[in-house]
This record gives sequence, C-alpha cells and structure tokens, in this order.
Amino acid sequence: MRVPEANLLGQRGRGFANFIQTLDEGRVAFAALCTGAAQGCLEEAVRYARTRNVFGRAIGQNQHIAFTIARMQSRVHAARLAWHDAARRLDAGEPFKMQASLAKLISSEAAMDNARAATQIFGGYGFMNENPVARHYRDSKILEIVEGTTEVQLMVIARELGFAA
Repeated sequence: MRVPEANLLGQRGRGFANFIQTLDEGRVAFAALCTGAAQGCLEEAVRYARTRNVFGRAIGQNQHIAFTIARMQSRVHAARLAWHDAARRLDAGEPFKMQASLAKLISSEAAMDNARAATQIFGGYGFMNENPVARHYRDSKILEIVEGTTEVQLMVIARELGFAA
C-alpha cells in the first residue's frame, strides 16, 4: 500500500533516515534534561552541606564532602558544554550525530553519578520520598535508558569514529 503524496512526511523512502534524525535531535533534548537533573542534585548537595551540622560544623567543611561536590560541579559543567555543542551544531545545520550521542552519554552519566553522590551526602535522608534527591535518583536512572542506553551511545560514537561496533 502506497501512502498518498499529500500524506508523506519528508521524502518517500527516507522514513528510517528521518526517524534516526529525530532520534538524534531527541538525544540533544534529553541531554539538556539530564544536565538539569545533575544540576538539581548539585544544588541540593550544596545547600545540605552548608546547613547540616555534625560535631559543631557544617559537613561541607569536611574535605571529602567538599571534593565530592566539586566533582559534581565538574560533571554539570562538562554535560552542559556537551549538549550546548550538539545543539549549536543542530541549529547550524551541521552534522551532529556523534555530538548528540556524546552529550547524551556524558549528561546521563553526570545525572546518575550526581544523584548517587547527593544521596551519599544526605545519607538515609537521601532515600526519603519527600527529598528531591530521591526523585532525582529515580529520574536519573530512567534518563540513562531513554533515547538510547549508554551502550547504544557508545556504539554510535564508535561507528562515527570509523569502528565497527
């Protein structure tokens, strides 16, 4: 059965290519979403580390907590740069398949790693449903999966680099 010309979206015979283009665009959007989740975890961890006192001082005064939060900041920064680069290429009409997968990979890992780190900083309170960190943890796990798992992103990146993955 042929689809009438008036009902076609794009060029006949290019449906799969159009689908893949849409998937790549979605990865850029999801990378931004993942970056927001990573940023949210960072903000919660900073707030808590400044206000939670143990043994007479804020827990953020401990080098381990301060370094954990610094690493969280570095992940957010890298994720933001990655999706901005992919979005700029997309907007400019430049090839962006690899950059979209890089952005999705970097930002989804940043979201999950920051959720894990924030949960650790909060301790048991980080698992409580009323804590935003618990929601970020659940959301970040699904963000690693949608629009292509980590393994799919690695495959796309490897193929774009010329390796049979």
